[in-house]
Amino acid sequence: MKKMMLWMGGILSLYASEGAALFEKHCAACHSGYIPMSKVIANAEQNNTLLHLKAPTLNQLSFGVKLNVGDRKADEEAQRMEVEEFITSYIASPQREKSVVPKELTHFYPDMPPMPNLLDEEEIEALSSYIFAYGEAMIEKHSVRNYTFEEAVKIAKAKKKIIMIRGVLPFCKWCIQMDREVMVEPEVREMLDSSFVVVKTNVITEKLPLGMKSLGTPSFYFIKSDGETIIDQLNGYGDKEEFMELLRRIKEEADRY
Repeated sequence: MKKMMLWMGGILSLYASEGAALFEKHCAACHSGYIPMSKVIANAEQNNTLLHLKAPTLNQLSFGVKLNVGDRKADEEAQRMEVEEFITSYIASPQREKSVVPKELTHFYPDMPPMPNLLDEEEIEALSSYIFAYGEAMIEKHSVRNYTFEEAVKIAKAKKKIIMIRGVLPFCKWCIQMDREVMVEPEVREMLDSSFVVVKTNVITEKLPLGMKSLGTPSFYFIKSDGETIIDQLNGYGDKEEFMELLRRIKEEADRY
C-alpha cells in the first residue's frame, strides 16, 4: 500500500510539473496566477479597473471547478476525472453559461475563443490535474501552518500561545470561503502567527479535545496556552475584519486569565 501511495504521489507530482508548463505556454497570456480573492472581488466591484485582468485567475478557475464540477462529497479521483471531462469540453466550446466562475466576477471579460485541438488527451489530463490542485496549494502556501492538537499543546506551552481549533467539513461552503478569502489574508496570518497555534479538525472524522462538542461548521474553539482551559467556543462565518476582531477579543480574554 505504501509503495502504491508513493507511486501515485510521483504521478501527481509529474502531472503538476507538466500541467504548470502547459498552463504557462497556453493559458498564462490571459489567465493570471494567484491573486488573493479579496483583490479579485474588489476589482470586480470596480468593473475590472483595478487589475485590468483579461480572464479569471488560476485560483478562481481552481476554486470554480472544485466547487461546481462533479460531486465534492465523492471520491476525489472521481471528481478529478469529471473536471478533466469538463475542461476538455469547455476548451473545445467555451460558453459563458457553463463558466464555473460567478458571472459577477466575469461579465467584463471578452469571450474565450474555441480551441478544440489545442491539447491532446495526456496534456488535458496534466493541465486539469494542475488546475484542480492549484487552489488548495495556494491556500496552504498563504495560510498559517496547521498542527495536530498534541503538537499545538506543546507549542502553546513553550511559546505562551493560544490554541485555536477550526472545526470544518471538506464540503462546507462557509469553511471553504473562510479558507479562500480570510485565512490567506496577510493581516490574519500575521496575527495568528504571533499569538495562536492553529489546529484544523474535520468534525465528522475527528474528535474535539477536552470533551468539547461540535457546534457545526465553521466553528472555532479557543484554548489557553496550558492546553486545558477553554476560553470560548463559537460557530459561524466572518469576513476578514470580523475575524480579526474575534482574534483580538480572544487574545484580550486570554490575557485576563
